[in-house]
Amino acid sequence: MVSNTTFQTSTEDRVIEAVAWELNIPATMLNPYTDLTEDLYLDTLDKDLVIAQLERNFNVVLSLEEVAQIETIRDMSHLIQTHAVS
Repeated sequence: MVSNTTFQTSTEDRVIEAVAWELNIPATMLNPYTDLTEDLYLDTLDKDLVIAQLERNFNVVLSLEEVAQIETIRDMSHLIQTHAVS
Protein backbone atom coordinates (compact mmCIF):
# COMPACT_ATOMS: atom_id res chain seq x y z
CA MET A 1 0.00 0.00 0.00
CA VAL A 2 1.29 3.48 -0.91
CA SER A 3 1.58 5.85 2.03
CA ASN A 4 -0.41 9.06 2.05
CA THR A 5 2.83 11.07 2.29
CA THR A 6 4.18 9.43 -0.86
CA PHE A 7 0.93 10.11 -2.70
CA GLN A 8 0.98 13.75 -1.53
CA THR A 9 4.54 14.25 -2.75
CA SER A 10 3.76 12.57 -6.04
CA THR A 11 0.65 14.72 -6.45
CA GLU A 12 2.58 17.89 -5.64
CA ASP A 13 5.27 16.98 -8.17
CA ARG A 14 2.65 16.29 -10.83
CA VAL A 15 0.85 19.57 -10.06
CA ILE A 16 4.12 21.49 -10.27
CA GLU A 17 4.91 19.90 -13.63
CA ALA A 18 1.40 20.60 -14.94
CA VAL A 19 1.43 24.25 -13.79
CA ALA A 20 4.91 24.76 -15.26
CA TRP A 21 3.78 23.30 -18.58
CA GLU A 22 0.57 25.35 -18.62
CA LEU A 23 2.41 28.60 -17.85
CA ASN A 24 5.42 27.71 -20.01
CA ILE A 25 7.92 28.22 -17.18
CA PRO A 26 10.60 25.91 -15.75
CA ALA A 27 9.30 23.59 -13.04
CA THR A 28 12.36 24.54 -10.99
CA MET A 29 10.79 27.98 -10.47
CA LEU A 30 7.89 26.37 -8.59
CA ASN A 31 7.57 24.75 -5.18
CA PRO A 32 4.64 23.76 -2.97
CA TYR A 33 4.59 27.21 -1.38
CA THR A 34 4.52 29.17 -4.65
CA ASP A 35 1.65 31.65 -4.43
CA LEU A 36 -0.30 31.83 -7.66
CA THR A 37 -1.08 35.53 -7.35
CA GLU A 38 1.91 36.95 -5.49
CA ASP A 39 4.69 34.83 -7.02
CA LEU A 40 3.31 34.00 -10.47
CA TYR A 41 1.29 37.19 -10.96
CA LEU A 42 -1.77 35.29 -12.14
CA ASP A 43 -4.98 37.25 -12.34
CA THR A 44 -8.32 35.58 -11.63
CA LEU A 45 -8.83 34.43 -15.21
CA ASP A 46 -5.33 32.96 -15.52
CA LYS A 47 -5.71 31.20 -12.19
CA ASP A 48 -9.06 29.74 -13.25
CA LEU A 49 -7.59 28.53 -16.55
CA VAL A 50 -4.69 26.78 -14.78
CA ILE A 51 -7.07 25.16 -12.30
CA ALA A 52 -9.41 24.05 -15.10
CA GLN A 53 -6.49 22.39 -16.88
CA LEU A 54 -5.48 20.63 -13.66
CA GLU A 55 -9.05 19.41 -13.20
CA ARG A 56 -8.88 17.85 -16.67
CA ASN A 57 -5.41 16.38 -16.09
CA PHE A 58 -6.36 14.80 -12.76
CA ASN A 59 -9.98 14.02 -13.66
CA VAL A 60 -11.42 15.90 -10.67
CA VAL A 61 -14.06 18.60 -10.28
CA LEU A 62 -13.56 21.32 -7.71
CA SER A 63 -16.38 23.49 -6.40
CA LEU A 64 -16.29 27.26 -6.82
CA GLU A 65 -15.74 27.56 -3.07
CA GLU A 66 -12.71 25.27 -3.25
CA VAL A 67 -11.27 27.14 -6.22
CA ALA A 68 -11.68 30.45 -4.38
CA GLN A 69 -9.57 29.09 -1.50
CA ILE A 70 -6.61 28.07 -3.67
CA GLU A 71 -3.62 30.31 -3.15
CA THR A 72 -0.60 28.01 -3.52
CA ILE A 73 0.59 24.93 -5.37
CA ARG A 74 0.17 23.00 -2.12
CA ASP A 75 -3.48 24.11 -1.87
CA MET A 76 -4.12 22.74 -5.35
CA SER A 77 -2.29 19.50 -4.59
CA HIS A 78 -4.24 18.97 -1.39
CA LEU A 79 -7.61 19.48 -3.05
CA ILE A 80 -6.71 17.23 -5.98
CA GLN A 81 -5.53 14.55 -3.58
CA THR A 82 -8.72 14.86 -1.53
CA HIS A 83 -10.93 14.47 -4.60
CA ALA A 84 -8.85 11.66 -6.07
CA VAL A 85 -9.19 9.63 -2.87
CA SER A 86 -12.92 10.30 -2.49
